[in-house]
Amino acid sequence: MSKSTLALAALLASAAIPTFVHAQAANAPADASSTAVDELVVTGTNIRGASAKGFNPVQVIGIEEVKTSGKVTVADLLRSISANTGNSTNETSNSGWASGSAGIGLRGLSQKNTLVLLNGRRVANYGFPSNGLSDTFVNLNALPLVAVQRMEVLKDGASAIYGSDAVAGVVNIITRQNFQGLEGGATYGTSGEGGLDTWRGKLVGGFGDLDEDRFNVLFSVEAYTRDRLDQDERDLTKSGIYTGQPGGRWNGWSAKGARFLVNGASVPFLDAAGNCPTGMVRTASAPIDGLAGETCAINLSPYTTLIPSTDRYQGYVSGTYRVTDNVELFGEAVYSYIKGASIFGSSPYFTLEGGRFALNATTGLAEPVSNLLPANNPYNPYGVATPIEYTFFDLGQSLKTNVSKAYRVLGGVRGKNERFDWEFAAFASASDERETVAAGFANRWALADALAKGTLNLHQPEDTPRAVLDAIRLSTVRPAKSELYGADFKISGELFQLPAGPVGYAAGVEYRNESLVSRNPWQIDAGLQVRPAIAAVDGEREVVAGYVEANVPILPTLELQVAGRGDHYSDFGSAFSPKAGVRWRPSDKVTLRASASRGFRAPSLSENSASTNISYGTVVDPYDPDLPGSRQSPTFFTVGNTDLDPERTRSFNVGAVFTPLRGSLISIDWYKIKLSNLVGTGNTTSIVQGNNPADVIRDSRGKLVAVYNRYQNLTELTTSGLDIELGQKLSTETYGDFTVSTAYTHVFDYRRPVTPGGALVNYAGNNRGPVLPADKATTRLGWRISDLDANLTWYHTSGYDLIPTVAGQSRVDAYDQVDLYVGWSGFKKVTIYAKVENVFDEAPPHDANFPGIRAPYDFSQYDLRGRYFQVGFDYRL
Repeated sequence: MSKSTLALAALLASAAIPTFVHAQAANAPADASSTAVDELVVTGTNIRGASAKGFNPVQVIGIEEVKTSGKVTVADLLRSISANTGNSTNETSNSGWASGSAGIGLRGLSQKNTLVLLNGRRVANYGFPSNGLSDTFVNLNALPLVAVQRMEVLKDGASAIYGSDAVAGVVNIITRQNFQGLEGGATYGTSGEGGLDTWRGKLVGGFGDLDEDRFNVLFSVEAYTRDRLDQDERDLTKSGIYTGQPGGRWNGWSAKGARFLVNGASVPFLDAAGNCPTGMVRTASAPIDGLAGETCAINLSPYTTLIPSTDRYQGYVSGTYRVTDNVELFGEAVYSYIKGASIFGSSPYFTLEGGRFALNATTGLAEPVSNLLPANNPYNPYGVATPIEYTFFDLGQSLKTNVSKAYRVLGGVRGKNERFDWEFAAFASASDERETVAAGFANRWALADALAKGTLNLHQPEDTPRAVLDAIRLSTVRPAKSELYGADFKISGELFQLPAGPVGYAAGVEYRNESLVSRNPWQIDAGLQVRPAIAAVDGEREVVAGYVEANVPILPTLELQVAGRGDHYSDFGSAFSPKAGVRWRPSDKVTLRASASRGFRAPSLSENSASTNISYGTVVDPYDPDLPGSRQSPTFFTVGNTDLDPERTRSFNVGAVFTPLRGSLISIDWYKIKLSNLVGTGNTTSIVQGNNPADVIRDSRGKLVAVYNRYQNLTELTTSGLDIELGQKLSTETYGDFTVSTAYTHVFDYRRPVTPGGALVNYAGNNRGPVLPADKATTRLGWRISDLDANLTWYHTSGYDLIPTVAGQSRVDAYDQVDLYVGWSGFKKVTIYAKVENVFDEAPPHDANFPGIRAPYDFSQYDLRGRYFQVGFDYRL
């Protein structure tokens, strides 16, 4: 038996010891003065009570901040916090599998390292992973905002408490408890530059008082809809021409509208009158892709989505029934329906070009699809098979619609006696996805047949017979489902008394079953679709865990926290996670704290299964035969690895909390996280620079065709930084109440190897990988007087270095955004309010790498909604 398995068995046994210790107390008559069962959620510990607080840095976003921010969704609010420094899914990204979803990645680590909880328990991950197939994550857009009481962000490793995924921290969304009354409201928003109209309606109700009626029921419903925004709706991007900016060419254009490729030069595909096909413009090819000659080009701005449209409908209900003074039944259910639509970012229309692939239905392997126009085709003037690049408008636009249906249902019972609390719960959760792409894909065999017979009218596409187009045109549906089932039992209380106070403890056992299934559209597996977007996953596992935790008062001002957790995974084995923390209060105004922990992250079901991902994007190719150092668009292959080991982590945190004045708070925390056995893939830029024929596939001319990447355990990653929070409240009789707060994060370093086994290289404050700004801060200034409530929020994101320098630009500028909220509650039971996001209409800072989809800014950090206005009202009964 392995040491990890022995540790797990010991933990499971020790979890039962406190139950035995308190069995005698449970048999004693209940005190007539026993208080009701109270649920106190403290993120970062399972020990209830005030004495459990203070070991870990926790940022609390209360209901007032939720209401008075400019944000209207859970995702918008959480992604704005300073600890979310980057490397997480943004719903404005519309070219990946997780289009329309949003996640959070604390500490710059990918979102698979941040655990998201609803009322202290897990919810199912989104069915489509992001970042290839690596990042499984909880879709923040599927969580209800209107029922939220507060959000707690634990900014410390918590594997010893919660298990896998809590490497970078935990986000715990906590709903209202014992709420009575009825609240409703509506909001309308629109951009100052036009577009992105948003409507939102909400209703929250609660009835029954636990103390008087012995029950409480809470329900909420919310509807949210937002229009789509495309690049031609913004001045910055509508022309697609950026020649006046660093790195700029005709980046928003495609030179592959219609042309022949002859001896490395571009020859426009013209009819007898010298005209390009409808919708294309004859122009020089060089400003677009560096090739000599002319082409029939396309401005893709009208066909590129900046922010997808979305419709969201969410409902939440929770109930508590007090059976006796010491026992409660509880349950909750949340359901979310989300529909998002965007023009598929990287291929708004089907383009036949070199480097296209399709699956071989027999072998399951990708094979090239020829872009040679047959010699006998009536539109081929050369008399020999000739390479073409041609975009088929007549096959329809690649409009992608993502529909997500997510739920979690939970039920349980909890109780307490004089010595300990106990709780049992079981839950089921799932996220069911359907991605539909209407048109924009081609049947390889029907296309080849039409080109061979000449039945496609390439000069006048609108004259092509409909039967021919119908045979070629493909629409696809991609299904995926993530499921999570589980149960847990936990107890907490006091073990015994020490001179300095009682020893608090918590212990518990957990079980869960996780599965993730993502299928290809049948047309891909049948070998029909050209340029297949493949994201096939089929994984399942069971997890059994046990944990213990104790708070030991050494002195009246000194307390020790120890915790340990053992997890056994059916697919890779066992892991043990210990943690120790200390808290010292030398005075009422000073608290010092420190913690050290060891944890792990289990390989995701998409990483350690026989998964295959084919995606498309751009990469700088120093060996391009036409324009060395230019960006090319090869096919990217990423494959899973069933022999992965879990990532091992070590986390350290040292901090201090000061309360020098009444109503003031200052906290300073230093953190460091070290990961070994890091699961990931090689850097695509480095793979291309290495030019290994096993990984980098080129055509006969040396043009980049495909890049292969494989999940593997890399060497390590280390990151460290500083969190600072400041807060001050000031009340005056004449001028009202004032509040000011700042949450600031500085990343000292973020080091990982560029290539497996290589030296550690710093990624903080640059664009070597995902853009990771070194500094991020949120500052709020609030003022309340009589019926007026105003809040000004300043979001700051530092700039970052471009490595290497691009077109003379070595650094991207910082970004500052100011949001304003003004609310007035002078009407009885009604509050009316106005919000302005981005008051000064700041544009995203220019990035010469053009990391956005044909746009010169980083999509993961910024968007082009511009100055945004919202008006609304809240009604209370």
